[in-house]
Amino acid sequence: MKAKLLQILTAVLLITAGMRAQELASVAGAFVDVGYGARPMGLGGAYVGLANDVNAVIWNPAGLTNIQSKEVTFSFHNQFGLVKYNYLGYAMPYNSGLDGLGAAFIYSGDEAMTEMTVQVSYGRKVWKDLTVGGSLKYRRSSFGNNTIGGDDYRIFEPDEISMAQLNQVKGAADGFGFDIGVLFKVNDKVNMGIMLKDIYSPVFWDSKVDNPAVKAKGSYSELVPFESVIGTSFKISDNFMFTADYLPTLSKDVYNKIRGGAEIRLFNFLFLRAGVQNNINNVEDERIVLGTGLKFKIFGGRFVFDYTNVIESLANTSRLTFGLEF
Repeated sequence: MKAKLLQILTAVLLITAGMRAQELASVAGAFVDVGYGARPMGLGGAYVGLANDVNAVIWNPAGLTNIQSKEVTFSFHNQFGLVKYNYLGYAMPYNSGLDGLGAAFIYSGDEAMTEMTVQVSYGRKVWKDLTVGGSLKYRRSSFGNNTIGGDDYRIFEPDEISMAQLNQVKGAADGFGFDIGVLFKVNDKVNMGIMLKDIYSPVFWDSKVDNPAVKAKGSYSELVPFESVIGTSFKISDNFMFTADYLPTLSKDVYNKIRGGAEIRLFNFLFLRAGVQNNINNVEDERIVLGTGLKFKIFGGRFVFDYTNVIESLANTSRLTFGLEF
């Protein structure tokens, strides 16, 4: 067991060192992870060391081995009241509980800019208390498909509108990526997790304009920033638990982060959650998270409803999730 853990930790260090050597930017320009699923976000986004439901598909695929039945979830929110995000996830046990399978679909944006991610995930128990998992992603984006019309911009002259239409940048992008997750059961109360997200995730862009006298940027590529997370969950009782994540950064332009949360179950069907997200710096930029959830039997399965409100200085954002376990 110690040898396996040493191999895993060695792999983590090698990958991390490789990402540092490439000097990648740590601020995402596209396909930003805003946190999906009301339950994980209700725990402050500290979910890597727990990952015990369908949300493991995107938070830590190693947790798919915790799935006891088929689960489907749909979540949506309007980030800062500006950008709409939709997330659909599915997970199921496989091979007598030794393995777990999952898939996710994420869609955001509008005609001006849309982003789509399709993801498949797999988790496998390699030892009685150790599971590993991986995810493959396909990404697609398009931009500049919105119409620039005079009725929308009446402060401009017709020739100015025509010039804007002629020089409007349009294009699309395709990309892929992969993640690796690890989950280790320390004992009946404590789990530890590691998530290496977007280890290598290039996006290939292509842009153009209708004006032959103007040259767009054309074809180019960029990487979605790599992210590493170390997480834990602590089960105090069957109805009360804590979670915590630490996100070390490899770049000076991004701070190290900590996330934490707690969940209480009441009457066997009602859940109360609270959490916090914070950059390790001297700036007051923490996020306070409050959430609740319901889970009850229906038609031979269980219906799941979760709500979370993320409170921060710029604007608050609410998340809603509906799900079924069957």
